[in-house]
Amino acid sequence: MKITGWKTTGHLPKDERVVLIAGPHTSNWDFVLAMSFILSLDIHLHWVGKHSIFKKGFRRLLRKMGGIPVNRANPEALKNEIYNVTQKYKGFIIAIAPEGTRKKVDRLKSGFLRIANETNSKIMMAGIDFSNKTIELGDFFSPSGDADKDLKFIKEYFANFAGKRPELS
Repeated sequence: MKITGWKTTGHLPKDERVVLIAGPHTSNWDFVLAMSFILSLDIHLHWVGKHSIFKKGFRRLLRKMGGIPVNRANPEALKNEIYNVTQKYKGFIIAIAPEGTRKKVDRLKSGFLRIANETNSKIMMAGIDFSNKTIELGDFFSPSGDADKDLKFIKEYFANFAGKRPELS
């Protein structure tokens, strides 16, 4: 991270259950950056990624790096994976891109709200800003109970950061 000029502000809590939502997600480079970030922290962090990137030959490595595949056609499998993480670790961090895609979206996915609720986890926001090469680990977010209102607030929060392809933010 230092070699490429990236810096991180804020910090990740230890020994707590955290769902880390990161955005904006606008490019395949986000994955490379995220993996570099995870390796630079020297912590065990889980992350949710599209099942299609877990291809034969890479599946074992991606899982070893904390990857949890999600297939929207089989949400029960993700639930089981998350349950296994909660059983294995006292404190954990599960990172998710709430856009659910690299394309421009009108509405964020709400699965992270359910995951946080079902695992009794806090929600932390992380903004990725390619314009100044910064990952900002923000404050905890407390859901209001109104998913539409919460998703709108989070989308507006991520609008403060420039993705690799800002036109897709």
